[in-house]
Amino acid sequence: MRATGVVRRIDELGRIVIPKEIRKTLRVRDGESLEFFLDKDNIVLKKYSLMEDLGEFYKKYIDAINTEINKDIIITDRDKIVAASTNIRKKYINKNISHKLEEKIKERIPIYKNEMTKMNIINGSEVNISYSLAPIFVNGDVIGAIMFLSEKEELDKTDSKMCMVASKFLGKYLEQ
Repeated sequence: MRATGVVRRIDELGRIVIPKEIRKTLRVRDGESLEFFLDKDNIVLKKYSLMEDLGEFYKKYIDAINTEINKDIIITDRDKIVAASTNIRKKYINKNISHKLEEKIKERIPIYKNEMTKMNIINGSEVNISYSLAPIFVNGDVIGAIMFLSEKEELDKTDSKMCMVASKFLGKYLEQ
């Protein structure tokens, strides 16, 4: 564990302010949840992700879709890639998404680019892909996205519709 040199006092209501620099480093935004852990006599805070806990389910879900449509698929929360289809898993899994992709997810609008387009999925790695991106909504909030992509061929309208169906299914599944 690394020391930050920052000390904060707990107020009379038991609250503590997390310094802006730490929030920025961890990409913690107003209204987001943190998870508390105890490690002997230390309190550990971790950014909570509803999507992160379902890794094995996502893997099976993505692989089932990938088997039928033969397109690469990734699932993100608002900060990182939580699942990826088999042949791109090592390249993307658990990597932070690019700021550009983060902005696209925040816009809350599905995107379909059937022509090959340069895209930064993760920081520092530009790829030439055709893609469809659909935000995942849980109780009206965007918690991430699912993305169908291909570096070899253009996606068609059916792929885009499948991406939308997949995002709606994941949203409904996570609401339960």
